[in-house]
Parts: sequence; C-alpha cells; structure tokens
Amino acid sequence: MRQLLQSSLVLRANLRRDRIKILIWIIVLSGLFITVAAKFKTLYGTTAQIETIARTLRAPAMIALFGPVPKGGTLTTATIFATEMLIFWSLFLIICNLSLAINASRTQESAGLTELILGGYPVGRLAPLNAAALELTIVDGSFALITGLGTTLAAMPGSDLEGNWLFALTLAAVGWAFGMITLVFAQLVVDSHTANIYGYAFLGLAYVIRMLTDVQNSDWTWLSPLGWIEKSAIYTQNHWLPLGLLIVLGGGALILAFCLNAHRDSGTGILPEHAGHQRSRFLRGPLTLLLWQQRTTSLFWLLGLCLLGVSYGSIFDTLGQIVNQSPVVQQVLGTTGMHHLAHLQLLHFMNLLGVIFTVLASIAGTFCLNHLYTDERKGYLQLVHTRTITRARLYWVYLGFALVLTASLIFVALMGTMLAANQVLTQPLAFHYFAKVWLAMLPISWGFLAIAAVAIGWLLLGRQLIWFILGGSFVITYFGRLLNLPHWALNLSPFHWFDQIPLHTINISRSMAVLSFGLVVIVLGLIGYRHRDLQD
Repeated sequence: MRQLLQSSLVLRANLRRDRIKILIWIIVLSGLFITVAAKFKTLYGTTAQIETIARTLRAPAMIALFGPVPKGGTLTTATIFATEMLIFWSLFLIICNLSLAINASRTQESAGLTELILGGYPVGRLAPLNAAALELTIVDGSFALITGLGTTLAAMPGSDLEGNWLFALTLAAVGWAFGMITLVFAQLVVDSHTANIYGYAFLGLAYVIRMLTDVQNSDWTWLSPLGWIEKSAIYTQNHWLPLGLLIVLGGGALILAFCLNAHRDSGTGILPEHAGHQRSRFLRGPLTLLLWQQRTTSLFWLLGLCLLGVSYGSIFDTLGQIVNQSPVVQQVLGTTGMHHLAHLQLLHFMNLLGVIFTVLASIAGTFCLNHLYTDERKGYLQLVHTRTITRARLYWVYLGFALVLTASLIFVALMGTMLAANQVLTQPLAFHYFAKVWLAMLPISWGFLAIAAVAIGWLLLGRQLIWFILGGSFVITYFGRLLNLPHWALNLSPFHWFDQIPLHTINISRSMAVLSFGLVVIVLGLIGYRHRDLQD
C-alpha cells in the first residue's frame, strides 16, 4: 500500500486542474443524451413511425454505422433509441476517457510534474497512475448516474428501470475500459503524442472490426470490445454479461498498467526510443523540420483513413439488399429501376461517408496545427525563433501543412472506398462521384482549420472551441433527420449545405462563400499571431 500513498492528494489536484474540462464533458454528453431521450417520445411514439425508422436502420449501411436492430420481440421507442445511440455515444465516451487518461498520466510526466511530486513529497510510486484511474472512474460514474436518472425521468415508451441503468452503466463502462487501456499505452511510450496515436489506433481497429462483423456475421462481433455493448440487448433482453466483461477488461488493463509503471523509470517508456541523427537535411528550415516531426503521425492517419475507406467500400454490394429482397419492389421497378434505386442508395451513403472522412481529417489537421501553440508553450520553437524566420512564415508553414494533410486524408479515404467498392459491385461507380464529394468537403474542412488558426492567433483560451463546433456539426448532420430537426437547425452544420453531393452538381457560390470565410479568418489569425507575445 505504500506504493499508493497519497493517491487522494494527487486525485484532488487532478480534479482541480481538469474541473472545467470534466464539467463540460459531463454536461454536454449527459445533457444531450437525456435531451434526445426525451425528444424520442414525440419522434417515434407510434407503431408506424417505429416501423418506418426500423426499415431504415436495418439497411446494411445503417448497420455499419449504428449496429444491428434487435431481433425478435416488439420494437418500441426505447429500442430504436438504444440502436441509434449505443455505438455513437460510446465513441464520445471513449474519446473523453482517452483525452483525460493521456493528460493525467503521460502529459504530466512529460512535463516533469510527476517527477516533481514523487521527488519532493511523500507520495507513493503508483499514486499518480492510481489517481488518473480514479479520476476516470469518477467521471464515468458521474455520467452513468446522471444519464441513468435522466432516462428514467424521460420515460420513453418501451423503457424499463433495468434497461435505463444498464444503458447508462454500459456506456460508462466502455469509456472507462478504453481509458484503462490508454493508461497502458501511456506506460509503453515516452510522450503523449505517441500515446494518443496508440489509443486512437486501438479505437479505430475496434470500430472497423465491429463494423465488418455486424454487416457480414454478427456472431463475430465478440472479437471487438466495442461490439460487446451491442450484445447487451438493452430494453429487450437486458444482458449484463457485456458490462461485466468490460469491467474485467478495464480492470485487467489497469493491473497491467501498474505492473508496467513499476518496471520503468519516470519520464521513460517501456518501448525503446530510437536515436536521432546528429546531422540531417530535415533540420534546414521550419517546413522540413515539421515534415520530419509529423512523418509518423501523418502516415498513421493516411493509412488509417485508407483502411477505413476500404472497410466501408467492401460492404457497398450489400447496401441495396433491403430493396433487392422485396418482391413487390422488384415487380414494380423491374431490373433497370432496381439498379437505379440501388445506385441512388450508394450515392446517398457516399455523402455520409464524406462527412465522416472530413471530420476525421479535420481532427488530424487540427492536431497538427495545434503544434504551433503547444511547441511554443513547451519551448521547442525557441531555437527556431533565434534564426531569421518571421512569425508569418512559421504560421503559414504549420497551417499549410495542416491544409495539405487534411485534403490528402479525405482524398485517400475516398479512393480507398472507390477501389474496394468497385471490386465488389457489378456496376462500378465512376471516379467523378468521389471527386465531387472531395471537392465539396474540402472547403468545409479548411473552414474548420481556419477557426483553429484564429484561436491560436488570438483566442488562446478558446482553442477548445473548435472541437465543439466540429462535434456539433457532425451531430447535426448525423442525427438531424433522424431527430426531425427543423431546417434552420440543419443549416447550422456546413455539411448540410452540400448534402445532395454527389447526386447533384456542387453549388459553386456556397463553396466560394466557405472558402472566403476561411481565408478571412486565416488572415485574422495571422494578424493576431504576429502581434501577440510568445507564450502569452
């Protein structure tokens, strides 16, 4: 127990440091969850409404995104709610836990704060790691408590007390388990940047396995921890086994993290570091230096989005099955009409994939652009500033790299989708459809980066605002029509302005408006960056 001495003291310090971030996460995640649950009573309260949305959710494309609709029994408002929200909200919980886990472990250690605590105070060797685990437990427990009470008060038709609490606890458990796994990655590597890569790579792998197995054979979904939550059969059979498995997985990961932490020195990782070169042509200027620093991360994102595109493309042949299996539709439309209807389904799905790829690419570009701020705060750019390199040049180097990376990621993801889809389709999709999606989504992604750039130039305390804008736009687009949001609410998301791509031509005036907005905001960010004090 001496190794855990003063864990409560470190925990209080962590909670005080992260109090605003934790409060925002809990309010947003639990508040939106309860709000949607309360609204579902008016959206899908009748049998006709439930059957209509159920037919949509049974399409392979929707199964790949949301997971399968429960089989057997009578579908209710609550079961539709569980189908739409389970996978989607679990991703938010996992991202929340991943962020908090890295910040409470590897980030603090890389900054030297952990070594300061261990060396200057009577604090146990494992206390910082234990405090990080306890912090995640408190956050997830708070979410479970609030959402469990909130969904109970929402009283959706078809819900029950057991299902409400199983739903809340399952979401909290999957976030907590992935958070514990992230703590393991934090022991393996020496910096928070690499630990983030490992965490998101594991999440991406779990999601792809779940998606492919759900579409092809749901019995194999047990291979993914993210697929376990589907086996809970919330509001139908209410199985508690997946919840127990997630707790065991998280507990085992935490024990492994403790073991790894006890066998390494502070400030180091289990995996060996590669020695750098004494002289390199990649140290001649800020651009080559940035390329050298971001090479591994960029390749990871490119490979990851390419594989994600290939995964989605590989199921294109199944997207029209729900139509093809209907004898009435076959008789009415005929062979030509069936092909046309299936073709329209694919084009609609391509637009949604474009949104997903754009959000992921914008996240990668924002991470890269934020290095202009974080590298400055850590003092990494001090040597760069000693040379005759203007701030404007440094600003354009980081921003330009982020813009090119974002555009490349969207393009690679779409090309991976096209190559895989045309391998399984009897009538291949033309390249110009994918090119339309890329051209439509490019201004939107650059607009998000422009907002991140102006935050770095002026609103340093508001840098986190981009994540809420990006997340809000995605939620509106992803759930807007399912929740029957009004037209003005849908227009709050820039993705809605191009929702008919690639079925129709691109609205040039809208694209130019988005690009003009981005250019103005970028210039404002440059003005702020040139005139503000460094590290202030």
